[in-house]
Amino acid sequence: MKILITGITGLIGNHLMQVLLKNGYQDIRGNYFSNRNLEDYTSKNIEMIQADVADEKAIHNITKDCDVVVHTAARVIDFGTKKQFYEAHYDATNFLLKDAKANKVRHFIYVSSVGVASGIDRNKVIPDETTPLVKTGVHYDDAKIDTETLVKDFCTQNNIIYTIIRPAAVIGKNSVWVLEPLKRIDTAVGLKLIDNGKHPACLLDAENLANGIFLCITKEAARNQTYFFMDDWDISWKQYFTDLAALKNKKPGSSIPFWLAYSLAAVAETVFPVFGKNPPLAKKSAKATGTNRTISTQKARTELGWNSIITYKESMKRIKESLS
Repeated sequence: MKILITGITGLIGNHLMQVLLKNGYQDIRGNYFSNRNLEDYTSKNIEMIQADVADEKAIHNITKDCDVVVHTAARVIDFGTKKQFYEAHYDATNFLLKDAKANKVRHFIYVSSVGVASGIDRNKVIPDETTPLVKTGVHYDDAKIDTETLVKDFCTQNNIIYTIIRPAAVIGKNSVWVLEPLKRIDTAVGLKLIDNGKHPACLLDAENLANGIFLCITKEAARNQTYFFMDDWDISWKQYFTDLAALKNKKPGSSIPFWLAYSLAAVAETVFPVFGKNPPLAKKSAKATGTNRTISTQKARTELGWNSIITYKESMKRIKESLS
């Protein structure tokens, strides 16, 4: 079985590669975008292809001879225009699906996001995979919703098995949920808590997610299914950001209400890019840390036998080691 991993040098792709190798799956092709040292991959006999997945010509035949495609590549920063997010997610996935069809790929696995369920009121329901999705106007989340529909429709029409994976906020070495908060701690604005950080930090260790993706590759139950993945750590954003800040001997900043944070983020996303600067706060991250995004993972645990092997304590220990 030959497996293509797009974004193999990213957080999710790299951890999936390691899990595959550990389980004896050696025939792996990796896609990456920017120039980097590839010794960690080539030394493991990984076939590496540099290409922008949003460039249809660049990825021509990237899926050739592959049985499974795991599409992890994405625009992971929390701000950008609607065009940028749709090009990076919807268009890129469309190009990859077309190539997969041409090369008779058997199974297409799309890594989406828990953000697709951001528009669901947790006071009324804790969403599972059957809950209808609602767009919020956050470009990242809306692009993921439309791309999920694209994957389902395309694969159904072309007799390709699909699996859609919706991970919570993935943490680990070089995670944006680690590096970006740490960067903001050192700014004049600081790392603000929203609503005093009371909401659940719906976190997911990268290795735990990779184990879930591996189960989706290897288990028949995952055919044409969608799964939420989130660790069962019961950690608030206040605790996570406090623990993260402590790695730099610092503390999170003051708290602001969600309505104010979201309003400021909307203004910042409009104003700061005009001056060539990144906004200090984006709507995506404000909504992620200022609202309850809890979801049910019962389906993954029941059908796949997935569980949170890596504990919160172990995950934070690894993050600390990666920063030293």
